[in-house]
Amino acid sequence: MLNLDLLRTTFRSGRFYCRFADCRKEENLALAAALTAVFREGANKCRCELASLTKEVTAAAQDPKFASGLEKIITGSAEFDAPDPDLDYASVRRELFERSGAAMKSPGDFSEEHYKTLYPHPERDIYGDLPDFEVLRSFREMTPQGLLERYNVALVQTMLLYTSKLTLTLSAPEHSELRKLVRFMKFFRLLAVIRSCGNNTIELELSGPGALLENARKYGLLLASFFPAVPLLKKYKLHAELEIRSRKGHFELDQSSGLVSHYTNISAYVPEEIRLFHRLFKERRAQWHIVGETPFINMGREGICFPDLSFCNESGAVCHLELFHRWHKGELPKRMEFMEKNPEIPLIAGIDRGAVSETAWNELVTTHPDAAARCFRFRDFPGVDTVLKTLEKFTDKKEKGIKNERKKRKTSRMGS
Repeated sequence: MLNLDLLRTTFRSGRFYCRFADCRKEENLALAAALTAVFREGANKCRCELASLTKEVTAAAQDPKFASGLEKIITGSAEFDAPDPDLDYASVRRELFERSGAAMKSPGDFSEEHYKTLYPHPERDIYGDLPDFEVLRSFREMTPQGLLERYNVALVQTMLLYTSKLTLTLSAPEHSELRKLVRFMKFFRLLAVIRSCGNNTIELELSGPGALLENARKYGLLLASFFPAVPLLKKYKLHAELEIRSRKGHFELDQSSGLVSHYTNISAYVPEEIRLFHRLFKERRAQWHIVGETPFINMGREGICFPDLSFCNESGAVCHLELFHRWHKGELPKRMEFMEKNPEIPLIAGIDRGAVSETAWNELVTTHPDAAARCFRFRDFPGVDTVLKTLEKFTDKKEKGIKNERKKRKTSRMGS
């Protein structure tokens, strides 16, 4: 993503427009090629050396802001060596300066070669703990056109850091296409209100960081990081409400923009905590196991629910789990109302303790007691034992309900 001062937009009649780069223009391709060459040939150079070289390129560009934006993206794709955690750089510098100071006061010539012999760790740069002196370790190779395409996506990502509401309208999406998009939403811990609008059209509404009072910065980064999944869709319309530098307006985008996503293998994006949960759950060797594919749950007018995980037990019973993190609290009352009215739907929910206060949770428990029995609370990420306990509780209650229903039918037949 870009800094706000590198954002190239225009504002007319209450609407923001991105000034996208032409990815086929020779002048733009030449600029991108010059910048990528600096990093491709920059092995063992430190940040300040690379910055000096890229500055020569950006200073000669017709649009320095555009050139600096390209530089920001390419620098962000590089990896630099971290400082040695076992080395106290400040102490080493102090020791070297004290030794060299004493040597300069001594009789005789003080040469550069003599100075180097005084350094206690000649294999280390004494300024290695300072960001400007971090050495380039690797560079994610990209073509000049690829860099320009990343730049255009980054423009939109930066704008989305300042949105209060984001709406995606999908026309005739394929089932696999929608599932992939939701998989990315889950990876970035985003929650959307999903509605079926008829004519094979689906609308997804995501609250932006501007609508939150807390965790806005982190949520904004997640929302912006999610965006590159959108251009993977064949047909879409994006509408966002923005406030940038005291200007309020809206921003619209669709597939005709020609944006190219750098997200390729969606299935590979699995959060580390999900992987850990899978491993620990498998190690428990309980009667439940995690099902690979998680289906959608149609909630009628309430939209569509996309559970995070699905489970199946030895008897074939299936149950789904939906997680509500801190920024999902707006949807929680609606979901609990749905669960209260539809006890037959095999759905349980986990709620982050940071999403609702104790008072608000107690009110939800009072209003939706049956739904609350199918919920549990957690911090950061749920534990395996808690999930298993809730699964057992739900299936036990469901089986008890089935037995009671059979008993009622049997009694009714005997009476007749």
